[in-house]
Amino acid sequence: MTRKSPKFGAWALVTGANSGIGAGFTRQLAKEGYNIVLVGRREQALQQASAELRQAYPVETREIVVDLSQDGFLSQIEAQTRDLDLGVLVSNAGDAAMGALLKVDLAKLTQMLRLNTQTHLELVHHFGRRFAARGRGGIVLVSSTAGLQGTPYSGNYAGAKAYLLNLGMALNYEMRGTGVNVSVVVPGPTDTPGLNDKPSIPLATLPAPKMKPEAVAKVGLKALRRNQPFVVAGVMNRIMDRVGTMLGKTGARNMWGLLIRGIVPRELRMR
Repeated sequence: MTRKSPKFGAWALVTGANSGIGAGFTRQLAKEGYNIVLVGRREQALQQASAELRQAYPVETREIVVDLSQDGFLSQIEAQTRDLDLGVLVSNAGDAAMGALLKVDLAKLTQMLRLNTQTHLELVHHFGRRFAARGRGGIVLVSSTAGLQGTPYSGNYAGAKAYLLNLGMALNYEMRGTGVNVSVVVPGPTDTPGLNDKPSIPLATLPAPKMKPEAVAKVGLKALRRNQPFVVAGVMNRIMDRVGTMLGKTGARNMWGLLIRGIVPRELRMR
């Protein structure tokens, strides 16, 4: 396999890299010739994913085992990447809990909120400054179609993903002329362990077909190369987004409430 010349630098860092959308990004970036820094909290899974990348592609890898929801994670990442020509950040790690807000434990919601918002903010702030100083770089934030409106039974998650979408779009504008591209990819249901590990959710009833993680990654990286502020991944998801736009924010909320209510277990609803 001929080694390609990466656009933004020799290395790319991906959070939540051992499975799902994160793993899809690592494979697509490796195909483009990037060496990969895999970040996650499960050491064995991270090592296995890293070994599989090296076996499949002519790239180097580095694993950083860290809990991104805990204070101090950024200093660990900085210490283990300062020697690298790192040019791409894919800030992907996140968590979700389906159910009416008051039916979910507050401690769980708080931990999710930190992981889904503040973690991304810290990573973007650190690497955004680093990329701007070197005059080139790329940042991808992974949002969700849940963040395009107030999505019932996922209110905390939807709010966090809306934060990411707006954060990335604003940063895309602010970074004009710096050589740093910023894009937000907005996937819908995706074939990931996070979705498949919820047996209470009948996946066949979801309003859009599940996308493959690598398909989401391809869309996200294409948007990054074009410096596109955001992109909704998948034809059906784009159609649903347009329908939601026509209905307005409250109408879109009501539509998703009706669609999702039927797949939420009764004990996780308010009524």
